[in-house]
Amino acid sequence: MAALAPKVLITGSSGFVGFRTLVATLEAGYRVLGAVPRREDADHIHSTPSIKRMGNLGGNLTFITVPDIAADQSLAEAIEKDVEYIIHTDSPMTVNCTITADRYDSQTVQPLLKGTNNVLSAALGNPSIKRVVMTSSLMAIAPYNELFVLESFTTFNDVSPIQNPNPPYENAVEALCAGKGKALAATNTFLAKNKPHFTVINLMPGIVIGHNELAKTWRDLNKGSNKQTLRHLLGEDVSTKLPSQTVFVDDVAKVHALALKTEKVAKTQNFLLSSGGNIGRLWYRALEIIKKEYMDAVKKGWLSLDGEQPINRVMVDDGKTEKVFNIKFAGFDKQIRSLLDQWVQLKMKAEKEGVVLGNRNFTGCRYITRGSFGEATRCFGVLHGFCCLICFDLYIVCAVDVQ
Repeated sequence: MAALAPKVLITGSSGFVGFRTLVATLEAGYRVLGAVPRREDADHIHSTPSIKRMGNLGGNLTFITVPDIAADQSLAEAIEKDVEYIIHTDSPMTVNCTITADRYDSQTVQPLLKGTNNVLSAALGNPSIKRVVMTSSLMAIAPYNELFVLESFTTFNDVSPIQNPNPPYENAVEALCAGKGKALAATNTFLAKNKPHFTVINLMPGIVIGHNELAKTWRDLNKGSNKQTLRHLLGEDVSTKLPSQTVFVDDVAKVHALALKTEKVAKTQNFLLSSGGNIGRLWYRALEIIKKEYMDAVKKGWLSLDGEQPINRVMVDDGKTEKVFNIKFAGFDKQIRSLLDQWVQLKMKAEKEGVVLGNRNFTGCRYITRGSFGEATRCFGVLHGFCCLICFDLYIVCAVDVQ
């Protein structure tokens, strides 16, 4: 009887990076135990083309439900005895602009910190664990101001000092940067204190861009780091700078799977993930791609050439990652095309279903808008050209999530 493949627990399996990592890990020959917040997330993953195409390999995938990775002891009983590796992609909090300044620490920073500590503590209690791979971020080592505000003259690398700022924080993005830094610092503190039987690999991607197979609608795709990428491509003049360092989601996933090989990467260490070389890419390149390849979508109002995205040049030295893992990161053009191809596909799908007109997607007032508190409001306004004024107001006020 053939020996079973090693089993990997992947937190955040229903997330943007987590799902691609799950697929890459299965393709690498591992068994995967996916942690998801809801059972229906597991059903959705099983229904994706990537999993269906795997045939027998798909049988190596099982799930556990972990509603809140930041809850005390959330993983203590979830890690099965035959799990040998953990990949922690689950980020309990992304940028949430509805959080008030007095709650940045409690609702952004602390969940990231608790999730990290829960994973490490659970691994410490399981002697079969050989390695934990953490999805960290460039934000953990690059100060907020040097990423999003001021031009930076620092070249960041895998041994750059960790950023560990304390509250108060100016905004939700600065709080997220602080949370990433504190989570990485907590990992180092844990390792120094406990001298665990396992090693830890911290992966630090820049802005992750690309297709999201779990997205059923264009609204599902317009979230997270893809949302930040799309804003100016939908016509918005964005005031906030974005750092110049980006990376393709498939490459991020592949490195997560490769990082499990303890014989390849023997010790605890950090790796930066970015495709832009030392200074990264200029965001206006995305508009050039649209102008050459996606003008039909512009004519339909699904994309725009009128937006602007200011850039903050951030320098990194990430040659170590490509060398160690023998991988060549996909360039910015491929990242953008991957995202835009899916965006256009989902817009076409919605148009056929009668729910799309331009970027605001109003063909009439025949749908539900869900506000930030989950309440549902049906709008019976009358269509006037683009959309009724009532609908437009709801779109702005509710940061609409229309199904």
